[in-house]
Order: sequence, then C-alpha cells, then structure tokens
Amino acid sequence: MKKVILVTVIALAACNAQAQTAATDFADEVISKYEQQMSTVKQKETELRTLILGKDMTPELRAKADSLYSQYMQLYSEALDALKYELDTHREDAATAKLLVKYQRQLGLDYLAEYMQSYAHAEAEELASLRSAIAIEEQKKPGSPLIDFALPDEAGTMHSLSEYVGHGRIVLVDFWASWCGPCRAEMPNVKAAYERFHDKGFDILGISFDNTREAWLKGIADLGITWAQLSDVQGWQSLAAKKYGVHAIPFTILFDKEGRIIATNLRGDALGKKLEELLEQ
Repeated sequence: MKKVILVTVIALAACNAQAQTAATDFADEVISKYEQQMSTVKQKETELRTLILGKDMTPELRAKADSLYSQYMQLYSEALDALKYELDTHREDAATAKLLVKYQRQLGLDYLAEYMQSYAHAEAEELASLRSAIAIEEQKKPGSPLIDFALPDEAGTMHSLSEYVGHGRIVLVDFWASWCGPCRAEMPNVKAAYERFHDKGFDILGISFDNTREAWLKGIADLGITWAQLSDVQGWQSLAAKKYGVHAIPFTILFDKEGRIIATNLRGDALGKKLEELLEQ
C-alpha cells in the first residue's frame, strides 16, 4: 500500500512540474514574440528621432515625420494587441503574472486594473507593486485633485506643481524627454495648442524625464519650447514619474482652473478639441 501511495505522489509531483514548465514556456514564448515585434517598433522610433533631431520642422519634414509617426504607432499597436490577446486567453495561468510585471509600462494601468479584477492570481506576492501602482492610477481619474511635488527649473530653482496649477487657468502638464522620438513628433501639436489658447487662459508645464541637464536644455532649445519647464534629470526615476505613476511618454494631464484633473493623455486633435470646448464656448 505504501508503495502505491509513493508512486502516486511521485506521479502527481511530475504532473505539477510539467504544468509549471508549460506555464513558464508559455510566458517565455510570449516574451520572445513581443520582443521581436518591439525590435521593429524601436527601429521605426530611431528613424523618427534621426529624422527630426536638431532640425527645423519645415512642412516637408513635418509630413515625413507624421508618416513615420503613424507607422510607428501602427506597429506599436499591433505588438500591444498581440500581447493583450495572449494575456486575455491566459487569465487562469500563474505564469501570466510574469508578463503583467514585465510589461506594466506598455500595457498601461487602466488595462491592468481591469485585468486584475478577473485574474485568478491577482493576489500573488509578485504583483504587490502592480497593485500599488493601480492604486496610484486611481488618483489620476477626472475630478481628482493634483498630487503636489517639487522639482528644479532650468536655473536650479525649486518649484512645486501647485505654483502652476489651480490658479484660474487651464493647465496641461506635459511629461516628455528630449530622447523620446514620439514626444518630439507630438511637440508641434502641443506648441500649436499653446499659441492658439494661451491668451484665452491656457498654460503648459513641461516635466522632463531626461537623464542629464545638458540633454534637457538642448531639447528645450531645439524644439523652441517657451513655457515653464521642470526636471530632476533622473529619467524614469523622476519624482514626478513616481508621484503620478507615469510609465510611458509622451503623457499629459489636463487640469481645470481649480486644479482638478479634466483628462489624461490628450494628444493632437483631441487636445485642441477639448481646449475649444473649455475656452471658446
């Protein structure tokens, strides 16, 4: 009888080991496929950055940049959709947690918050930091008040977010970096909004995720940015990134006159339309 029990235990252990191996293989296979797709995306981003870095944005250059940016966004969306498909079809697998942690920045916390509600292993210890990040994301919902922090300006003088937000003007907080190709491609849209709506009650505050002061200041000069800028030049470790849970740029937060959040991540025409609604009607 003891021999039968021992054989059964060994068989169960073997089955569990095989299941764990299969789960690990699943996660590693998804990672491999996604990274292959993202290598193409990064190549397109490099093309875009090379095209516009340090150059005057002529109409011809702008048209080329827009075309490259559209290609970049399409490739990025295809890679992300493929990743989400794998996640959505493996909501019962423990190994999926590895993917959620690894690709938190790319997936975005709105998606992850929804995913965690039905994920079978949402309380896993390795997802503790993700659960904390989702809690921070809730503080970025429309109607939420600002989360204050202080960073230095170009001269090294410290300023708090509350100095710029909540004083009777609509304010866009723009998280960007000089090394970010999509940020540079989006900047003409941001500048156009500033030029059109500034006199009507609209301001912008730039928060750079650059890693060096030199790169940050050069980016400001190259892009012709005229609005206020702050940065602790700590890259993704910036205090602002931690306070607002920013994991991808460009990223924006639009605040109302009282300092409450109106919307996040408005770009291009969407930003202009929202400002029209707020300041011209």
